[in-house]
Amino acid sequence: MLAFSAMLLLLPMMFLTTLDVGLRHLFSFTIPGTMELSTMMLAAFILLGLSYTQQCRGHVRITFLVEKLPTRVQAGIEIFLSLLTLLLLFALIREGWIVAVEEDQVSDMLRIPLWPFRMLIIPAFFSFALEISVDLINYSRILLRRT
Repeated sequence: MLAFSAMLLLLPMMFLTTLDVGLRHLFSFTIPGTMELSTMMLAAFILLGLSYTQQCRGHVRITFLVEKLPTRVQAGIEIFLSLLTLLLLFALIREGWIVAVEEDQVSDMLRIPLWPFRMLIIPAFFSFALEISVDLINYSRILLRRT
């Protein structure tokens, strides 16, 4: 659901940027606030796509050493890394909440409040943490499996 929402943000960002570039090139006219809106939509796009990227195994991984180890050792390493990731995500969720609640700034040109964009950290990282938890369960099954 979050990935679908992120995908929907890409269309207006693309049209707004294309229109702004076209107007600037043809008529030397720019749409005020295009950079602000594009920046906010891009930040939301990235945050909302985190859990889907984890689900598809799309995050960057360096495995050339780990893949040479036995399967159960690999699972143990993945469990450790998953627990570390969960710890960091919950710390980020907590701090994201604190920052979002205290946020009172608005954007420079359009005067859009920034707190809703800061608040996106919470569902995005929570969803990401759920995906990491699913991976943690799967790696635990591998580690505990009898051979």
